[in-house]
Amino acid sequence: MFNPKYTISNQMLSQLSEIAEIKSIVERSKLLPKREVFLKRTSIIKMAHTSTSIEGNELQEYQVANVANGKKISGDQNQITEVTNYLSALGEINKISELKKNIAAKDILNIHKITMNGLVTSEKLGNWRKGPVYVVNILPSGKEEIAYSPPSFIHVSEHVSDLLDWLNSSDKIHPIIRTGLFHYQFETIHPFTDGNGRTGRLLSLLHLYQSDWDFKKILVLEDYYNRNRKAYYEALQTGKTFIERSDADLTNWLEYYVEGFLDEANNVKTRILTLSGASSSKERNVLDLDELKIVDFVLSLGQITSSDVVDILNVPQRTAQSKLKKLEDIKVLEKKGAGPATHYIIAGIA
Repeated sequence: MFNPKYTISNQMLSQLSEIAEIKSIVERSKLLPKREVFLKRTSIIKMAHTSTSIEGNELQEYQVANVANGKKISGDQNQITEVTNYLSALGEINKISELKKNIAAKDILNIHKITMNGLVTSEKLGNWRKGPVYVVNILPSGKEEIAYSPPSFIHVSEHVSDLLDWLNSSDKIHPIIRTGLFHYQFETIHPFTDGNGRTGRLLSLLHLYQSDWDFKKILVLEDYYNRNRKAYYEALQTGKTFIERSDADLTNWLEYYVEGFLDEANNVKTRILTLSGASSSKERNVLDLDELKIVDFVLSLGQITSSDVVDILNVPQRTAQSKLKKLEDIKVLEKKGAGPATHYIIAGIA
């Protein structure tokens, strides 16, 4: 089983305490539904932009926003597909997190399949790699240098199983530390031919959601990594082989991870407090469970119809229309089209 070596430094203890205080502030904040939905929507766009950008995607954030809103953009089709896939994968981890179950190997394979659909050949899609892979650095001369050799493909399934066994039996480890260690080891195993970074970051986010450390699903750790990709990769690089990495001290990686978590948690606090201060006490600031399900659907897919609500909530058409009208009245959703073409999108913030 995965047996990580690390020390919780005084710096980490202080930062974890500060993060916990921010978490409490975020959870107690009274944010109007339309403003919370706005923050979630912008965070989803930023997650898709930054996580794909880390891997070399050149689309700008405004282009990713257009893709998320169902608009056509000009650009490299593979890069557009990377973004649409990532948005779909974010929707999938939302669904999995609501099931309140442990992450299983089939979840990992499914998330990879969604993330890499149309980007790799069918035999590589949602399947463990069947050959060697190498992580390389590009030298100033343009030549490639092998930076890391992951374990043999023969042992990938076994290593993933060991990692999941550890994850699902490590409830005494602080959720942030646990997630950071999981993220590190997943990238160390490198179970797929391509898409390991995106899949690993999605799985880490899923585990934070499952551990109730989601910060209203506004936290964007990928933005911290993307601001200095070199530092991100250097923090992960603790050895040139799987054996070296298995014996490495992960304290430096965890210090990097916790520092980034605190940085992004502070960003969440600033955004929430700024918008909370602009709220009117006369406006409703709570969504019921059905309304949250409707909003999560729109956040994932960009729009919703009354027929979608009928399917999601198993309610009559008239009830579905009534629920959508209420969300429109409190300016969470905005109605588009007419007749059979009627649909709802996230309303712009005012």
